[in-house]
Amino acid sequence: MNDREMKELLELTRDNNQLLRKMRRHAIFGNVTRLIYWAVIFGVPVIIYYYFIQPQLGNIVGTYDSVRGGAEGLGGLLDQFGNIGQ
Repeated sequence: MNDREMKELLELTRDNNQLLRKMRRHAIFGNVTRLIYWAVIFGVPVIIYYYFIQPQLGNIVGTYDSVRGGAEGLGGLLDQFGNIGQ
């Protein structure tokens, strides 16, 4: 190999190295972006449930239990009044 071919090979090697570094940088950036994307896709519904839906659902279940307990108490009271006349 003569001097001109060595310089050309060195230049091509440097260009190739720059391209490979850019490709690797873009691949890493793409993986990080994809990770953030899926974290948002799966994380936001969990956060919404935990902070907004669960407290409301707890209130609804508590209200339902108290109404059901009141209805059972009312049924027992009606049974007591029904037994008075017998």
